[in-house]
Amino acid sequence: MTSKERVMAALNHEEADRVPLDIGGINNSTMHEQIEKALKEKLGLKDNGTVIKAVQQGVVVPDDSVVEYFGGDTCSLYINESRPWKDNGDGTFTDMWGVGQKLNPDGYYYNMCFHPMEHVEEPEDLEAYTFLPPTEYMVEGLAERAEAHKDKCCILEGLREPMFGLPSWLRGNQNYYMDLLANEELSDALHEKILAYYLELIDFIMVRIGDKVDIVKVADDLGAQDALLMSPETYRARVKPYQERLYSYIKKKYNKKLLLHCCGAIEPIIGDLIEIGVDALNPVQISARGMEPEMLKKKYGNNITFWGGGVDTQSCLNLGTAEEVKEQVKTNLEIFKPGGGYVFSQVHNIQPGVPLENILAMYEVFRENSQYK
Repeated sequence: MTSKERVMAALNHEEADRVPLDIGGINNSTMHEQIEKALKEKLGLKDNGTVIKAVQQGVVVPDDSVVEYFGGDTCSLYINESRPWKDNGDGTFTDMWGVGQKLNPDGYYYNMCFHPMEHVEEPEDLEAYTFLPPTEYMVEGLAERAEAHKDKCCILEGLREPMFGLPSWLRGNQNYYMDLLANEELSDALHEKILAYYLELIDFIMVRIGDKVDIVKVADDLGAQDALLMSPETYRARVKPYQERLYSYIKKKYNKKLLLHCCGAIEPIIGDLIEIGVDALNPVQISARGMEPEMLKKKYGNNITFWGGGVDTQSCLNLGTAEEVKEQVKTNLEIFKPGGGYVFSQVHNIQPGVPLENILAMYEVFRENSQYK
């Protein structure tokens, strides 16, 4: 069985030979560059170079040597941003959307420091802001990468938070949340503008590499640690309709499976996500309120594939012992594995400072317990 067949079986809720393993097939199942470097050094793996696409987080598209060592089943087709970040000369950068980025003092992550639409007041004001059109650079090298990894499940990555995250980056969080409740006309106009761009972008990409893509991954973080970032009612009225139009377009026009990355305590809207066509959900943040593995599998496991949730990265993989990591991985595999509908990964990216022995313990227990009988 090929890796591609293994992952697609999981998405179809079938038991394959074993649970599929995702190592960096998406931008939320990978590792910081420091971790990749340390693993290659410890294991004596070939260093084919470090590839960073998500500049904000410093995480890598994993080296083939790492993926093959652990038996990963996925391949990231990560689109390039339409232009490199612009260095403003004052310690800040401007990304392709016009959003300001500034490196944290710890040197690991960038935070947003200015928002190009924060002073917009009326829908007509949005006309002054234009998105950069898709360019050939965005898909450069992806067809060749897919061909070189044609036995893997190839995932289109880089459609970053179109219907919730991006509007808040453009407007600023406070403005965007106020728009949802007090300026619905502006909120709708901004969502429509972004949706139109993403439909154009998807067509541009699919015409060029659509035959290489198995899964389209979209991100929109709707939850915090303890609750949704808005009420379920506000989500259903103001955000869900635009997600549904985007997801429906991808699935109906291009017949692709859809993987959604959505952090946090999102259990109250998992049913909504299933309703609008989400095939798989990542990262399955098991430490968030209401995201207990047993309940999730029992309540939703027949209708959505859980992609992640293998071990908590907030308190276990980073702070626990190797034995505690092994115990949690084994327990979560026992819960999520039956009947298919599961792809293994840790909850979100492996951060700097995580003990290598814990990472190796995670993959060791996965290998020992991932087989279907």
